[in-house]
Parts: sequence; structure tokens; C-alpha cells
Amino acid sequence: MAEPQLERVLRLRDLVAFALIAMVPIAPMGIYGIVAVLSDGHVPLVYLLAAIVMSFTAWAYGQCAYRFPEAGSAYAYVRESLGSHIGFLAGWALLLDYILIPGLVILVSALWIEAATGLPFYLWALVFLIPATILNILGIKRAAKVTMGLFFFEIAVFVIFVVTAAVRILTDPTLSFTLAPFYNPETFSVGAVLSGASVAVLSFLGFDMMTTLAEETVEARKVVSKAALIVIPLVAFFFISLTYFGAVIHPGAAFEDPDVAFFFIAQETGGDWLQVLCMLGTVIAWGVGNCLVAQASVSRVLFSMGRQGHIPGIFAKLHPKYKTPYISIVVVATITGALLYVLTLQDLSSLVNFGALTTFMLLHLSLAYRYISIEGTPKLAVIPAIGFLLTGAIWYSLDIFAKEIGFIWVIIGIVYLAFITKGFKVKTTLPVE
Repeated sequence: MAEPQLERVLRLRDLVAFALIAMVPIAPMGIYGIVAVLSDGHVPLVYLLAAIVMSFTAWAYGQCAYRFPEAGSAYAYVRESLGSHIGFLAGWALLLDYILIPGLVILVSALWIEAATGLPFYLWALVFLIPATILNILGIKRAAKVTMGLFFFEIAVFVIFVVTAAVRILTDPTLSFTLAPFYNPETFSVGAVLSGASVAVLSFLGFDMMTTLAEETVEARKVVSKAALIVIPLVAFFFISLTYFGAVIHPGAAFEDPDVAFFFIAQETGGDWLQVLCMLGTVIAWGVGNCLVAQASVSRVLFSMGRQGHIPGIFAKLHPKYKTPYISIVVVATITGALLYVLTLQDLSSLVNFGALTTFMLLHLSLAYRYISIEGTPKLAVIPAIGFLLTGAIWYSLDIFAKEIGFIWVIIGIVYLAFITKGFKVKTTLPVE
């Protein structure tokens, strides 16, 4: 029986939009206060640093996507250079990232609406979760059309805020354009900036989700690589611009409630109407667009792992009509619903970054090894080596909770791998397609 195959329907525009929706061009609105507190007010600098680090990682993804244009992302890429066992562990770390992200984005949105309406957050969570699940089962092309519309809405919110903020700065004699948000000698410290980056990097994770759709992309070998290099500079422009204007309007890191800091900044900038607009933009972007993208991505990872025999084959089952991995999608939705009642927002944020950064470091190692030992181009290994060191610096700045739970997750993965490979004696079946 032939292996189940995903339909190739996506193009460069779809992938770029998919990634930008996943990263959310206005994402800093949701975590601005947390990043500001950790970095002592250097939010634009933090996003600049995170963009530089993620540029190395995006380049690595692009190089790997060109060589191995198949679903599975880092799970597929690492295994081809470092072997199927290490590849499995990369996929295991990737799962921690992807499985938690749908719950994270839904929880953010649901808590904000709960604060505004007084209705329980779990009711709003279902409002976001159920439609996203149905759309992903109906097909990735339908989901891509929805995310494209959301992207333009987010851009509109971004433009309106930036223009309003610029007018406020130019007309208010107490405000002025300054470089203090990038460097304030009174509060600057490398440790604080790295701590802020360990949270801010969350906003950049969407580009790696994009690569999980390679098997559904037309001319994936070229398109995925190109898209990976396009999205980081684009989204960095949005993040740095947004946080700069926010930092000029409200300097420093003093907020009554850091979780909703940017909504107060929006009110300071343009009044109640802008505050409401930013709230709607953030909630819709995270709870609808980001949820669609995150759920689609992790279901494709489970599909790939199930097809290759690392997890039960039922995860590779496609819907007879829509040709989507509907079992994986439903399982992801169920896990997401359960996580909303178990983990806090801070827990989810920390664990997502542990999984992502661990995977990125393995990816850089695998690419460096390929250049040195397989392709015989050791000079090129310098780039992924730098990427590994920069990513490792941010990983080191993660909080203790994330590292403890993350290491437990990795140990569970090693034990499971030992079981399915009979003590690492049997190679896992992971052919290149």
C-alpha cells in the first residue's frame, strides 16, 4: 500500500503569509510588559537581538529545506545529518514547542477577553479552539485563505497604531524621538537584555512552523528556502517599529499590570478607541490566526512521525474527502483543551521556548556536521556554529522551571526511543522521500 501523501497546493505567498500570521506582526502587544520588565525597558533592543539570532536559524532552515523538501521540519532535517535517533530527539523537542503553542495563544486571547467581559476564559477558549479545528480538517488551503485575511487586518492595526503614535510624539512637547529604548545607560545590562530575549523569541517561532508545510508546497525545494529568508526581516520591521513607538510613548518598565501593558500604552497613545482596536487585533491574531497555524503545524509533525513509525500509524491517517491528517488534528485539539486547565500562561511561555530553542540548537549542529563531514565544506560550518552559540546564550537565560520540565520531557523521549529501538540497536525507519 502506498504511503499517504499530502496535496501540493501552497505557493510562496501562502507560506510567507502563513509564517507572518504564526509570528503575528503585532505580537509584541501581547507580551510587551513582560519583555519590558525583564529587559528594564529595552524592548526594541531585545527584538533586534532576537531578530539577529533568528536570522541565523532561518538561514539554517532554508539550507535544510532546500536539501530535504518534506514535512517534519527540524525532525526531518536533523535525522538526515546526525542519524535517525538524534533526529527523533529533535522531533521530540519540536513536539514540546508545537503542542503547547495552540494552548498558549488561545489562553492569551481568552484571558484578555475574560478581563474585558467577565465571562469565564474557558468559554472563550472553546470559541477559538473549535472553529480552528474544523477549518484545519477541511483543508490547509481553506485555512490559508483565512490566515491571509487576518494578516491584512493585523497590518491595518499596526499602521493605525504607528501613525497615531507618530502624530502623538510630534504634537506632544513632552515626547520626542530618542535612542533610549535601544540603549539607556542607567538601566542597561546584558543579562537583562538576554532575559528579555528569552521571552521575546517566542514571537519569531512561526517561520519554523512554515517549513512543516513543505510537502504541501509547490516547488518546495526553492519556495520554502526563499520564504524562510523573507519572513524574518519583514517581521523584525514590524516588531521593532511597534515596540519603539510604544517605548517612546511610555518609557521604562513601570506598569500596573505587565500582562496588559500595551493596552494601556494604546490608551495613552490614542484613547479608548485605539485601546479597543489593539485588543481586538491582538485577540483575533493570536486566538484565530495563530491558533490555525499552530494547530496545522503540529498535526503535520504528528502525521510525519506516524507515517515513519515513531508513533502509532493512526496519526498518519488522512481524511477520505479532505485529505488532511484529521486524527492528528483532533488529538492536538484535545491536548490543547486539557492544557488550558493545567498550565499557567507563564508556564506555557517558558516551555514553548525551551522546546523551540533546543530544536534550533540541534538544527545548527546538524548543519555544521553536514558541511564538515558529509559535504566537505568546513568553512560554511562557521555560520551554523555562530547560530548555535547565539541560540545557546538565549537558551541559557530561560527560567529554571522551563529547564527542569524541559529536561524531564527530553528524558521521557530518550526512554521512549530506547524502547522502540530495542536499546538503540535498531535504526528507526526514516527514508528521504
